[in-house]
Amino acid sequence: MNDSTKELFLKIMGLKPCERTLNWEFGYWAGTIERWYKEGLPKVKGLPKNLFYGDGIFGPGHPSGGPNVSGNLTIDEFDLSSFFNFDEKWMVVPYNYWIFPGFEKKILYEDDKYIEYFDTDGIKKRELRDKSSMPFFLEFPLKTREDWEKIKEERLNLDSINKRFVVDKNIYFKKIKDRTFPLAILDDPVGFFGSIRFLIGEKNLFVYFYDEPNLIKDILRHLCELWISIAEELTSKIEFDIAVFWEDMSGKQGSLIGPVTFREFMSPLYKKLIDFLKSKKIRYFNVDSDGYVSQLIPLFMEAGINSMYPFEQQAGNDLIELRKKFPDLRMLGGFDKNSLYKGKEHIDKELEKMAFMINQGGYIPYADHLVPPNCSWENYKYYREKLSRIIYSTRVLN
Repeated sequence: MNDSTKELFLKIMGLKPCERTLNWEFGYWAGTIERWYKEGLPKVKGLPKNLFYGDGIFGPGHPSGGPNVSGNLTIDEFDLSSFFNFDEKWMVVPYNYWIFPGFEKKILYEDDKYIEYFDTDGIKKRELRDKSSMPFFLEFPLKTREDWEKIKEERLNLDSINKRFVVDKNIYFKKIKDRTFPLAILDDPVGFFGSIRFLIGEKNLFVYFYDEPNLIKDILRHLCELWISIAEELTSKIEFDIAVFWEDMSGKQGSLIGPVTFREFMSPLYKKLIDFLKSKKIRYFNVDSDGYVSQLIPLFMEAGINSMYPFEQQAGNDLIELRKKFPDLRMLGGFDKNSLYKGKEHIDKELEKMAFMINQGGYIPYADHLVPPNCSWENYKYYREKLSRIIYSTRVLN
């Protein structure tokens, strides 16, 4: 009998031998899938209406099912998973780990190209109407300690834990009790750098590390207490396979903060939260960070993290070098999405890495972020069909 997706996932994450790795993809822009429908992708279910060109559509290799930072539920695709016979997706509980209740959304200005507004996460944003690029953040909700005390009391308080479910919790947990897919606890933006960027903003945060260290530590201690309390509630309902954190704390040049700052502000709280999760039989802890992450890996591993993605190639992450340097790190992603528009020769060069990585264990291959609309359906199909043949013909740790 073939392993379920959950069983295969746990073998891969447990660095155990198995017949193959998982056949997953990270995700796509909505505009990418709409292009592919025109170029030959069979349209069976289609996409939800009123999506924008730049909206993210998640594949099975990105944990889905919960709300994002702004409180909107993540959107999954169906037609691509069906066409390529991808394995079941991994899921998170539909639960809000962040601002609750959300701020009131207020549109301040809009024209044919731009929209400026206060979002439900309390951030003032300006963005293109089609969402074809990241929003420009203009103002953040936390400017003073008084702001923090108010947000802590009104929107991050411990009394809200049983009110944060997006669905009926009893029906949901009964439905997934005998699941065949991996289930994750925690989600975007749970993490001890990424989360507070949404409260303070990067520039102010870097200043506050030096000018207001006690305020930052108070915020992080409270978030840790909140997330432990949430985990206590959720793990009392069902067992989880992995915990997921979000940081996005690197650029092309490397980490946005140094090791001293990481160890002072982040490490103690990661260790505390991970130790608690381990007491609830969770063994795998994944961090999502874009950019060049080589400098961060030892810091995260020291704090208890043992899995990362998506290893952006345009930032300089060398998959094979990282695998050799960190043999126990579980790695997901890392296929250069930019090769997909460059053509089959570039795709083939990227695919050359995959058999080695799969065979070494602890690796699930897919694109290193959302596939953009510059990729043709012909190129994507070529990549996925060849990668699938590699996946089904390469044993893990043979």
